[in-house]
Amino acid sequence: MFKYLIIICLSLAGTVTAQDINGNWYGVFTNPQGQKQRLQLQLQRQGNQLKGQLKSPDIAKDGIELDKVSLKNNTLEFTIDSISFKYTGYWNSIRNRYEGYFVQIGNRTTLNFSREEIKDLPVTRPQDPSGHPAYEVEEVKFVNPVDKVLLTGTFTKPGQKGPYPVIVLISGQRQQNRDNEQFDHRSFAVLTDYLVKHGIATLRFDDRGVGESTGNYDSSGIFNFAEDVKAAVSWLRKRNDADTAAIGLLGYSEGGTVAQIVAAGDQKIAFMINMASPGLDGREYYNRKLAQVAKAFGEKENYIEAYVASYQRYLNALYLTADPGDRQRKAYAELSALYNHFGDSTNTSGRQNFIESTYAADNTAEALSLLQYDPATYLAKIKCPVLAINGDQDVITDATSNLKGIESGLVKGGNELVTIRTFPGLNHLFQRCEACTLEEYGTLDETINPAVLEFITRWVQLLY
Repeated sequence: MFKYLIIICLSLAGTVTAQDINGNWYGVFTNPQGQKQRLQLQLQRQGNQLKGQLKSPDIAKDGIELDKVSLKNNTLEFTIDSISFKYTGYWNSIRNRYEGYFVQIGNRTTLNFSREEIKDLPVTRPQDPSGHPAYEVEEVKFVNPVDKVLLTGTFTKPGQKGPYPVIVLISGQRQQNRDNEQFDHRSFAVLTDYLVKHGIATLRFDDRGVGESTGNYDSSGIFNFAEDVKAAVSWLRKRNDADTAAIGLLGYSEGGTVAQIVAAGDQKIAFMINMASPGLDGREYYNRKLAQVAKAFGEKENYIEAYVASYQRYLNALYLTADPGDRQRKAYAELSALYNHFGDSTNTSGRQNFIESTYAADNTAEALSLLQYDPATYLAKIKCPVLAINGDQDVITDATSNLKGIESGLVKGGNELVTIRTFPGLNHLFQRCEACTLEEYGTLDETINPAVLEFITRWVQLLY
């Protein structure tokens, strides 16, 4: 019953017993340049303690002993002091794996572990760029002077002489690398490859704390990320190969809110593209996600209405309570009541996992800033051409209501340069889907439907 709720938070609750944790766990590490290596985590419970080692079969036969390892509720943590390595992972009971990250010398990188042995490195997706692209690729660094954050990324430009139109690519919610890599799909790499081959340059960068980008992602909200994008635009405006009159923004999912904030405050932004982005205020957007995913799991309308309604007291606790301790106390109480009403009130461990996982996902600086965000305030100030697109099978960002919200906000501000498009049969990642469920994302070979790539490119070309 609560399965879809936790999926929305992308922090699925579950438990692993003492017997389950023993043995081998497998993962793949990807560096900022896209190179991969396999990892094997070996864990063994000895009395009341866990012991283990970490191996990289692509590098060496011998493993490195873990200095500390702990499993508490749904959280696995371990450290290797000699290489300044610390891992934190949260159990995802739908995908049966620990999903988390490791921190090493100030850099934070996504890393997941499952029981499924990885005999070979993941197969390249069909749309992934070739190793020898017919364009110029430059590794770059620039600084956000407001938050004092160093950001690293890739500036990719056509082979012919510039200056070129340039699009700054803005990733969605949760920490991402410059390729917006999710479920082994590198959507920004695919998008860049297509755009640059058609004469449009891009700048994409690692989020705070990813790769060599500095800064604390966990303490940052959408307005902090907007400062990062402003720094990217400022860096581009100093380049001779960038057409300073044709610098635009593309925000994917919640990254679209960041694009809206930047475009509203900078009248020199040439255009804005929102892909599966919110057009509703944060609370309504959250409620729609609850309803959309519940509907995808087959719940009936009257049940969904009651479920969403019962969730509002919890949202009040998040939205209206400033003190962190008081917010947690109120939120925990509301989540407990919600679980007892809709779930199994006798399942104390399940209730605790639900409470902790849900609150942990919703109480980040990013999630709270999204909850309090009202796009109408910013959309009314945007005067540049805007393209807003979505897939009609998106169970995260409802296409109809959010596209209508974006269009309404822009038109109320007097913007007549608005293009709205819904793509039939496409999901939140803009893949041609079959079951169109969240679990299907990683099973599909398509990264972005070709019709979407062509439509975005043609829309920009018509401007220049």
